[in-house]
Amino acid sequence: MAKTQQRDQPHSQEAERAVLGGLLLEPQRLAEVRTRLEPRDWYLERHRLLYQAILEITDAGSTPDTLTLNAHLQQAGTLDAIGGLAYLAALDLDLPDLSRLNEYADIVRDRSVRRDLLAGARKSIRATATTTKPATEILADLRDTLDDLLGRAARVRWQGAGAVLDRLLVAIENGSPTAGATLQGLTSGYPDWDRLGPGFLQGGLYVLAGRPGMGKTSLALDLTRHVAVDLRKPVGVFSLEMRADEIGLKLGSAEAKVATRYLRGAHLSSGQWRDLYAATRQLTAAHLYLDDTPGLVLRDLEARAWWLKAQHPGLALLVVDYLQLITAGVRVEQRRLEIAYITRRLKNLAGELGVAIVVLSQLNRDVTRRSDPRPQLADLAESGAIEQDADQVAFIHRPELYAPEDPGLRGRAEIIIAKHRHGETGTVSLAWRGATTSFHNPAGPAAAGQEPF
Repeated sequence: MAKTQQRDQPHSQEAERAVLGGLLLEPQRLAEVRTRLEPRDWYLERHRLLYQAILEITDAGSTPDTLTLNAHLQQAGTLDAIGGLAYLAALDLDLPDLSRLNEYADIVRDRSVRRDLLAGARKSIRATATTTKPATEILADLRDTLDDLLGRAARVRWQGAGAVLDRLLVAIENGSPTAGATLQGLTSGYPDWDRLGPGFLQGGLYVLAGRPGMGKTSLALDLTRHVAVDLRKPVGVFSLEMRADEIGLKLGSAEAKVATRYLRGAHLSSGQWRDLYAATRQLTAAHLYLDDTPGLVLRDLEARAWWLKAQHPGLALLVVDYLQLITAGVRVEQRRLEIAYITRRLKNLAGELGVAIVVLSQLNRDVTRRSDPRPQLADLAESGAIEQDADQVAFIHRPELYAPEDPGLRGRAEIIIAKHRHGETGTVSLAWRGATTSFHNPAGPAAAGQEPF
């Protein structure tokens, strides 16, 4: 049975011989081939030994040919294992078209990936049938294997910068939607913020940070409503702190512009009921999805994000509230390193899914001990990796919380863009409406929450 399985493993002896023979005739092509093949990609042991020898001879500054390979293999004691000088001398006989050498190398790599895919699938099947490991862990392990195999299966694609720019210029001139998606991201709904850069780009990680009570969740939900309702794009929200009913209340209050306290008491005027029903219809029609699982482990968050993307291929935005409540799910000695691991994985997830990810973050207490309480990058809690991985870091600052006796500060809010990989830094002025716990443009509508009768 074992021999049958070994014989049935995907491979192409002809393609392996063609690559080796081609390298003997044109050793300068090794630079191309080694970007496609590693020693582990060869199915036959004799071919793996030969390829490894070619690499070692080349790296030593010599040119691999029949004589140098013979000497190298003799010294290594592996000449007999590859079939001796007779096999070596016959490699370059009856070769196919050498101009297709890279295609033959791709065939060898493809068969290698297929073998490892079979091995990974068998491992997952055994773990499913014989272990008590949670299904989510088995699926996460399988996805890690698949991610690695996808990377190996991908072709090497170096492109000249000139060709890329020419293609972009043509797309821009023609008004191509693809160019728009590449160069312009999602708007925030706040024009002064949007003017600082291209918006929330696909594959970007955006950090929204602030001290407790500043309105991080409220601003994140305002962004969510704008993308889901106004831009009509699918959005997913992971809320690790607030339950879905509370999120729904905040969304409904902000969209209807009716004070939250009136919704809680069901004490509304007829006009406010109409506004609430209209807001509910708007939000129900939007592709807006909530996950309020507390204590979410990173691998589960990733799996649920992939599921949502599969259900809604147009998924544009994910919101995570908030970073410090995520558990890495792996053993890490320090919390700082765990946060760094999580932010790196979130950045990778944004790129893999082709979405923007907005993640909320706490600030450390140092900000409250300064004479000027405006947040700085050094105030990010627990890890400089947050700053490193983020494409943009935005702080929420509401001066009235530090000087409640000053009526001139009431309702004022600042969004401090402290880091911006694709645009400018700066401060955006917004208006805070406490009645609906939402942010508005300074010249926006009057404060909500008027008396219902």
